[in-house]
Amino acid sequence: MRKFLTTFASIDKQKEKNMNAISLNHLWSYLQGLSLTASNQRWLASHLMEAAKSVEKKQRKTELVFPKIPKDYKPSAKVMAMTCGPLPKDFDLDKELDEMWEERAR
Repeated sequence: MRKFLTTFASIDKQKEKNMNAISLNHLWSYLQGLSLTASNQRWLASHLMEAAKSVEKKQRKTELVFPKIPKDYKPSAKVMAMTCGPLPKDFDLDKELDEMWEERAR
């Protein structure tokens, strides 16, 4: 069942990529049909670049790639010292987990 769902998801992603490519081609054809001056083209390009940069920033913050942890992974003594026993009162678990996964994703 898992293999089926994975295959179905990859087919769905491919279909989405094809639809995006078709949409982008139609948009490009539309833009070429307009009689834009060089100034208008630069304005459009700068606004598209700004929009792309903001999307990239959002994606960097939300998309993390989590590596697989090997079965024989042994935590360091420092990690063991931090995890064995009670946690400090000012310990922010969510913050620490976010930092841990970001470090592992690099």
